[in-house]
Amino acid sequence: MSRLIAMILRSSGYDVRVASNGAHGLEQVEEECPDVIVLDLMMPVMDGPTFYRELRHRGFQVPVMIVSAHGAREAQRELNAQAAIRKPFFPDDLAHKVEELVSSSAR
Repeated sequence: MSRLIAMILRSSGYDVRVASNGAHGLEQVEEECPDVIVLDLMMPVMDGPTFYRELRHRGFQVPVMIVSAHGAREAQRELNAQAAIRKPFFPDDLAHKVEELVSSSAR
């Protein structure tokens, strides 16, 4: 799924980095904070909610879009994430939501 999301966003012109798990994702954010994070709830080593809470605990305010087959909207509300999309999704919907987050964070 992460490769598919990366392919969709790269084809829309975004520079994309993929983390294999939540802990690796936090390392990448520490190295270079992205404009947007597309976060799956189910990841090895550190799940999405734990990643999100640790991201905020470390002071990063980057917009986050939750991606999940189950409970994406609920997790968005619970975590106070900026967006959510349910799997399966249309590629254009994913790209559009990311563009909205990039645009809103640039203001």
